Amino acid sequence: KFELGGIKLGNILGIKCHDQKNDQSEDIDYKKSQKFAEHMQDKTDTISDFTRKRTIDEQRKFLPIYAIRDNLLKIINENNIIICVGETGSGKTTQMTQYLHESGYTKSGMIGCTQPYCVVAMSVAKRVSEEMQCKLGNEVGYTIRFEDCTSEKTIIKYMTDGILLRETLTNPDLNRYSAVIMDETHECSLNTDILFG
Repeated sequence: KFELGGIKLGNILGIKCHDQKNDQSEDIDYKKSQKFAEHMQDKTDTISDFTRKRTIDEQRKFLPIYAIRDNLLKIINENNIIICVGETGSGKTTQMTQYLHESGYTKSGMIGCTQPYCVVAMSVAKRVSEEMQCKLGNEVGYTIRFEDCTSEKTIIKYMTDGILLRETLTNPDLNRYSAVIMDETHECSLNTDILFG
């Protein structure tokens, strides 16, 4: 575990060095200490006035994607592959997975949504779990490198594109998923290019 105590930066910041006994026989659960989900359960004080005054349902209906929800679902039902383009903040990432769930897509498998960055996968999963009023890691979860915050109950899973690519090694057809959303594909990564192939 990295500590600032005992190094120059720690001394400048006034952090004291703690005595540690180096007991090599002690098992350390590194995965437990890497649980970002527990840290994300806390509410932040940086909530906007709009968010404070409206319910989550009202906030969802205020997003631009809500106006085309029915047309979007019709297009998704009629096509195997679609490309959805919209402005930042229009609700593509958080709402499309929920629309697919509400339309019954989770009866035959999970809905997966790839993100280019770990932090985005975690924060979006947190927001969607709040909107669906469930605990993060149950119905809505995320998987990033070295951390799997999902369960047998998970129906919407956010993950990095590298995680989905790794899943194709053991399950090339991705049968666990009824739908896969590849988000932020304009950021062009090798993983995304291979997944498209």
